[in-house]
Amino acid sequence: MAYVLVILSGICWGSIGLFTKRFTATGFTEMELLFVKMLIDMILMIVILLIKNRKLLCLKKITDIRYFIGTGICSYTFFNWCYMKAIGETSLGVAAVLLYTAPAIVMICSLFLFGEKLTKLKCIVLAMTFLGCVFVTGVLGESGGSYTAKGILFGLFSGIGYALYSIFSTFAIKKGYDSLTITLYTFVFAAAFTFFLVNPADLVQKVMQQGFFDIVLFSVITALIPYICYTKGLSDMPASQASVLATVEPVVAALIGILIFKESASFQKIFGIILVLGGVFVRVIGEKEQKQKM
Repeated sequence: MAYVLVILSGICWGSIGLFTKRFTATGFTEMELLFVKMLIDMILMIVILLIKNRKLLCLKKITDIRYFIGTGICSYTFFNWCYMKAIGETSLGVAAVLLYTAPAIVMICSLFLFGEKLTKLKCIVLAMTFLGCVFVTGVLGESGGSYTAKGILFGLFSGIGYALYSIFSTFAIKKGYDSLTITLYTFVFAAAFTFFLVNPADLVQKVMQQGFFDIVLFSVITALIPYICYTKGLSDMPASQASVLATVEPVVAALIGILIFKESASFQKIFGIILVLGGVFVRVIGEKEQKQKM
């Protein structure tokens, strides 16, 4: 079940472009979309926990707040800001590939922080999924692009920020926090931080013009569902494994581009999709075989 949850989270994240293109065309900035998404999901999470179990609203210790500053600000807000800056300084393809250095970062950090073992299978799967991302995003076919050192640096920082969610969440899980509590406080700190980066008056006007239902749908599909699923999946599998499975995100984004936005379905893109999905398949099958041997 954990595999399904993490893969579902990647599928939901892959649909972000479908909504973002529509909203930015009507005047929303990326930071405004981040804030609105986190605010709505924070409110929805509070309602869910009030109904499900009010105890999940409470922190065990006030010092544990550091884990949620980590997931909400150091991870979610930081990686999104760096990712947007990387796209501006390089290209969408290059920025996406640099973002997906995250599984490698998680794998390396997990060796030291959580005592995970570096196996041959993990290295093969990591190579397959990363190379697949390179092909899917079309970096190898790009020409005439301007890649600045600052852009590459922003891209690498986005990968680090993305990886930090798995790491901070794993620490919180080990402290006994439910996946719903982790998701809630991620939204709380992300919303609180991004509030100071937007103009609330302008934002309210844009939301009213766009339609509140569309904004809620965007928030639920691209943040609420995937963060709940991913964090729940982390409860039952190593952080390095979850980060690799979530690489289905660029595959979904590529398929949406082909099927909905009529982007070209080149051999390179199709080969990349096969590599990523093949890497995920090998990881799942390999893990099951290891458990059977044990």
